[in-house]
Amino acid sequence: MVARRLFRVLLAWALTAALAAPTALAAWEGAIELYVREAAAAETEVTWEDLAFPFVNSEKERTSKDMPGIGYEACASADGKPYKIPYERYTEIFNETAQAIAYYNSAQKWRGSCYGMAVVAALLYQHQRQLNSTGMLPVSGRPHDLMVDFDNLKDDKLVQFIEAIQVSQQDSIIQHDYAKNKDRYDDLVSEVRAFQRSKDHPVLIAIGMTGQAHALIGYKVVEYSETETRIMVYDCNLPGPDRWITLEKDRQGHYFRWYYRMNDNQDWGPKYDEKGSWISYVPYSDYYQTWINRPDVNGNSKEQLLTINVNNAFITDEYGENKVEIKDGVVYTSETDVYPMVELAVTADAPLVPQADSTGVYVWLPTGHQYTVTNRDGGTWEATMVHVKQYATVTTAAQSVTFYVDDAHNLNAVEIGDPGAKYEIELYSTLPNTEKIAQLRGSTTLMVSADKNPLSFVQADGKLYGDNVSNASLTIGQEEVSTTWLTDGAHAKIDDFLPFVDVSQDSAYYNAVCWAVENDITKGTSYSPKKFSPGNPCKHSHILTFLWRANHSPIYQGKNPFKDINAESDFGKAALWAYGHEMISPETYKPNDACTRSEAVMYLWKLAKSPAIRGDALNDVIDDFTDVSADSPYAQAVAWAVNLGITKGTTETTFSPDKTCTRGQIVTFLYRCYAADNAN
Repeated sequence: MVARRLFRVLLAWALTAALAAPTALAAWEGAIELYVREAAAAETEVTWEDLAFPFVNSEKERTSKDMPGIGYEACASADGKPYKIPYERYTEIFNETAQAIAYYNSAQKWRGSCYGMAVVAALLYQHQRQLNSTGMLPVSGRPHDLMVDFDNLKDDKLVQFIEAIQVSQQDSIIQHDYAKNKDRYDDLVSEVRAFQRSKDHPVLIAIGMTGQAHALIGYKVVEYSETETRIMVYDCNLPGPDRWITLEKDRQGHYFRWYYRMNDNQDWGPKYDEKGSWISYVPYSDYYQTWINRPDVNGNSKEQLLTINVNNAFITDEYGENKVEIKDGVVYTSETDVYPMVELAVTADAPLVPQADSTGVYVWLPTGHQYTVTNRDGGTWEATMVHVKQYATVTTAAQSVTFYVDDAHNLNAVEIGDPGAKYEIELYSTLPNTEKIAQLRGSTTLMVSADKNPLSFVQADGKLYGDNVSNASLTIGQEEVSTTWLTDGAHAKIDDFLPFVDVSQDSAYYNAVCWAVENDITKGTSYSPKKFSPGNPCKHSHILTFLWRANHSPIYQGKNPFKDINAESDFGKAALWAYGHEMISPETYKPNDACTRSEAVMYLWKLAKSPAIRGDALNDVIDDFTDVSADSPYAQAVAWAVNLGITKGTTETTFSPDKTCTRGQIVTFLYRCYAADNAN
C-alpha cells in the first residue's frame, strides 16, 4: 500500500504541475482545492530501488508492451493505419508552428514511448523529493481521482503527458545533447555519480543500436571489478532494481566499451553492433526545460532540421563545401554542429533490425546557410527543411534541390536547377504577415547555365517571389492564382541573405560585416561568388557612402560645389552630405584615394561634432601610441576613438595612422562607433 500511496502523490504532482503551467494540456484544466498532507508525508525519502514505475498498481504490473495508447501491440487506429502520437501533443510542445506540423507530418509508425516514460518517471521522482521537504502539495481533485484508469488508459491524462514528453525529444536542445555527449564515458559516469551523491536531478541515458534507440535513467555507479563499472539503471520496459549498463575498462582504467542486456534476450553494445552502437546522456536541466518552457523553447533556434526520404545523398553549403554524406541511411560528417536526428522509442518487444518504414534520414544543420541536397538514389524524392516558424517541402524528380529557410531573416526559399524535372513545392509559414501556405507545381523548362538562374520560389519578408516558373501552377491557401502574381527577383533575394565566402564566422569583423549588410550600409563587392573583400583598401568615397547610409541617407539641400561628382549617385549624395557636415571640401576631397586609419577616425570624429578630448583621456592615448603626437591633426580624433572603444590601435604601442584602412576595418569602426553611440 505504501507504493500505491506514493504513486498517488507522484501522479498528483504531475497533474498539478501541468495545471500550473500557462499552456498545459486542455484535458488537465479544472480545479478543486485540496491539500494532500497525509500522502505527502507517506515517504521521507525515495530511491530508484524503491520507486515503482508510474504504471504499476498492487494487482498488476504494466509495461510499454501491453498499455493501450502507448503499448506496442495496441498501436493501430480504427482504420487500420499505423498509430501516430496525435498532433495535439506536438502543439503542446512546439505550439502552432511550422515546426509542429512538419514534425507530425514526418512521423512514421509509432515505435515506442520510452523517452516519455523515462522522463516522466524522473520528473515524478525529482518533485516527490521536493514535495517531502514542504510536507504538502496543492492538487486538483481527490487523490483516488488522480489514479490511472487502467481499463481506459488510451484516453487517460497521464498517457497524454507521456506522449507530449515523448515528442519533446525532437527539440534541438535534446538532439544536441545526444550528439554532443555521444560516447563520453567519463562524463556520463560523473553525471550519474553526481546524482548518486545529491539525489537530485536524475540523468537520462540514451543507448543506440543500428535502427534502434532506448532511454534509461541512471541512478548509481558501482565499481564491480578492476575491468568493469556498472551504471544501475531504471528501464521502463522492465522496471526493477537489478538493471545495469556495463562499462568495460582497459588496463589503464579507461572506459572503452559498453553493453546492456536489453529485455533479457537481446544484447546491446559495440561488442554486438560495432558500427551502429552508441551511448549518450541528457542532463536533467535540459529535458526538464523542454517541458517547463514549452511552447517557447527553441523560439530562436540556431538549428534547423532537414528530412529526406532517400538513403544516399550529400549536402553542400553555399560555398560548395560538402557538409554531409548520407550512405545507406547513415550520416557521415566531420562538422561538430551537424548531426542526425535520434529518436528514443524502443518498446519491450522491438526487434533489433530496423523497421520497414524507417527509410529516410533526418539531419540537424546550423541556420543562416544555404544548403543544396543532391539525391544519389535517383527517381522522385521528397525533402523538407524546417526551422521553427517556416518550412519548405519539395517533391521532385530533379537530382538536386537548394534550400534557404531562416526565420530570423523572414526567408523561405527553394531552388531547383535540373532542366525538365517535375516538382511540387510547398512553403509553409507561421510568421506574421506572411502567406501561410503557398504551393507551386510544374516542371522546369530552362536549360541551366552559368548565366541563367535556376527555378526559384521564395517567400521573403512576407512577399512571394518566383523566377522561371512559367510552366507552373500556383496555389495560395486554397485558391489557385496566376503565376504572374509572383514578383521577379527570387534568386537575387536569396543572394541578399547569403553569407560572404570571404568572411568567416570566427573573423574579427564578422559581426560588423553582418551589421553593415543588415542595415543596407554595404552589400559587398561581388555576387558570384558573394564576396565582401574585407582586405581590400577602402576609398574615401566608400567610407563616406557607408557613413551616409548609416545615417539613413539624408539628402543635402544646398548647391553642388563639386565639379566632377555626379550628384545623383550614392557616392555623390554621400559627398554632398559630408560637405554639409564640414567633413570634406571640394579642394581636398579625393574620392578614389585609399583612406588611411587616421583619416577614417577623423571622419567619425567630425561627424560627432569634433568633441574636445583633454586631460588623462588624451594623455593616456598619446603616451600609449609612439606614432601619435599631441600636436598631430588627428590626435583628438584618435583619442576620442580609443576612449569610445572604436579602435585599440594596431599594436599596444602603435596606431599606424598612415596605414591604409581596409573594408573590414572600416565597417568595424562604424559598427563600434554606432554601438557606442547607442549605448550612450
